[in-house]
Amino acid sequence: MRIRAVCLGIAFLALCATGLRADSLILGDPPMLGTGNCDPFGCPGFLGLGTYQQVYLSSAFPEEISIAGLTFFEGQVLNNGGVPSGGTFTLTFSYTPFGPGSLNLTNPNANIGAGSQTFFSGTLPPLTPAGPGKELIIAGTPFVYNPADGNLLLTITVTNPANFGPALYLNEAQCGPKTFCPPGSSVVSGSAYFGATNGGNVYGGLVTGFDYSQIGQVPEPVSALLLMSGMVAIVFRARARSRS
Repeated sequence: MRIRAVCLGIAFLALCATGLRADSLILGDPPMLGTGNCDPFGCPGFLGLGTYQQVYLSSAFPEEISIAGLTFFEGQVLNNGGVPSGGTFTLTFSYTPFGPGSLNLTNPNANIGAGSQTFFSGTLPPLTPAGPGKELIIAGTPFVYNPADGNLLLTITVTNPANFGPALYLNEAQCGPKTFCPPGSSVVSGSAYFGATNGGNVYGGLVTGFDYSQIGQVPEPVSALLLMSGMVAIVFRARARSRS
């Protein structure tokens, strides 16, 4: 009985030592009331969008994280039948030296800094019901982001866009580089778009949810191995005592 309890304790400690604690963070709340933005996910074909970029301030993130998912919210423009556009959407993360209100509006490549990595590429998933509205949830290849290395840039490129119905309008931040910030809020993101008409650096961009794991909670392989070795030694010692 004692041996079984020890083994269960080892399994629990090993799981705690090697597991990641999932967490979430939403940047851009509160949203603009009664409106939203159909770029880049709801009307890229209609507006001739080719590339959309959104920058997030490094100070808005708690620490070094591994980003595994993004969530965009349909909470203001409801019941219009809006659905994600068709086409191939490629989402790329990178660092950037530019902040909200200072993105280059003529050349998106000039905004992309070090560490560029494709997060997702393909057709958009269907919307997920969430309370009175819906959410666009995109899971991808985890991207390790360290706020100490610069601001975070999300680049979205669209090829062969197609609209299947009414445009999908997703929540846009009320607080932007040149828009009103409610008391207690501050600018944490900014956007730019490139295509038939370039523009940006005015609004705060889409309200964005980040699903992530904290890098600091992952033990080094050597530390985990030492922990497991010590626990195994405890088991064998307990067995030897029970036999004697």
